[in-house]
Amino acid sequence: MENELIFGQYAHVAGTFDLSAKSGTIDYVTPIKTAQRAAEAPTGTIHLIGESDDQKRLFDQVVHPQRNSCAPNAAQGTFEAVIPVNPSLGSIRLEIDGKIAAVFRRGQKVPAASLSLGPPDPARPHRVMVNAPPSQVAIEGVTYTVQAKPGDSETWQTLAVGLPVPHTSLDVNQFPGAKSVEVRVLQSDGFFEEQIFQETKHF
Repeated sequence: MENELIFGQYAHVAGTFDLSAKSGTIDYVTPIKTAQRAAEAPTGTIHLIGESDDQKRLFDQVVHPQRNSCAPNAAQGTFEAVIPVNPSLGSIRLEIDGKIAAVFRRGQKVPAASLSLGPPDPARPHRVMVNAPPSQVAIEGVTYTVQAKPGDSETWQTLAVGLPVPHTSLDVNQFPGAKSVEVRVLQSDGFFEEQIFQETKHF
């Protein structure tokens, strides 16, 4: 049933396509736990194919192309898709007319580095740093999300997403009247996400 919400392990995939050149990109892959059940997929030439690390095909999903309303039959456009994920999923590839246009491989997550909340910046006292150690390096396919919530709230607010390293700043002015802010960092390999840091900052 279209518009029905489904729950589980999924990833949101976005990218571009060029039907004439049979090329395209996978711009980002983000884990999600709630998705909208898609309408029955039409036949088409743009596919997302999921495979395990040993090249076992796990799914072959037709992509719904998105084009400018002024050029509904344009060869170029963008796409968004929701794909199922499981621990066996190692990569997805974008195929156009059977030709591989782009590949995303699951990032190899590493043990969490020693993160910390720094003191306010003297030049900008309303800013508090989320610090990663100098040894922290970017790893292909691995990104970080930083979220925060005031002490009297149950709702996390996303401050930064898609960070190659977990280093950013927190603007405490976003939480007027709060006496504390809880901060957490999530690490993603594209298909799965886990919390690697959580700390409370008191004012």
